[in-house]
Amino acid sequence: MRIFLLRHGETDWNLQGRCQGVADLDLNERGRQQAWDVSACLSTERIDAIYSSDLKRALHTAEFIRRSRDLEVTVDGNFRELNHGAFEGLTFPDIRSCYPEFLKRWRSEPAELMIPGGERLVDVEERAWKGMERIVRTHSPGQTVVVVSHNFPILAVLCRITGTPLNDYRSFHIEPCGLTHIKHEGGEGWRMLQINGAGYSGLAPQKKENVL
Repeated sequence: MRIFLLRHGETDWNLQGRCQGVADLDLNERGRQQAWDVSACLSTERIDAIYSSDLKRALHTAEFIRRSRDLEVTVDGNFRELNHGAFEGLTFPDIRSCYPEFLKRWRSEPAELMIPGGERLVDVEERAWKGMERIVRTHSPGQTVVVVSHNFPILAVLCRITGTPLNDYRSFHIEPCGLTHIKHEGGEGWRMLQINGAGYSGLAPQKKENVL
């Protein structure tokens, strides 16, 4: 079974460098173009199922892929973004100014750290992996599935597959509409084929947007 993990397209908050967790923003114009381009990139693939987070920016990205296929998008909240709690909408300078001690700890040991009013990264890993296991149980070997999700769930899945400690999630980087290709080989487990790839133009961000 092959799975494409696709991060949603760009939003205005990505462009502005704001924390964007469960705030339900939609794609901006560039994000819609990215989603269109990646759907064209995947047009030669036989896609058997599409899953998406329940947030607008992911659902809208998934809709571009669905349009050319007779498929429904299966919504799975396990793939939604890390709840950024009190940090929603804040920029890195905002967080550095208001939460300096938290930021210091996050830089060294983020996995178990609870964001004020939000969620722990280990909780995101647990639910994202639950979503992945559901897909493996539901679909047959040889099928190809697209999962449209967000930065931290995808990073958490990559850490789990590669055996990378969750505290070291920055070993990977996923751009808006970055496409990660993995494979599940039954008893042999998971194999990484591509990380943050794209067969289309416009992937490079206009501004660095990952504030955590």
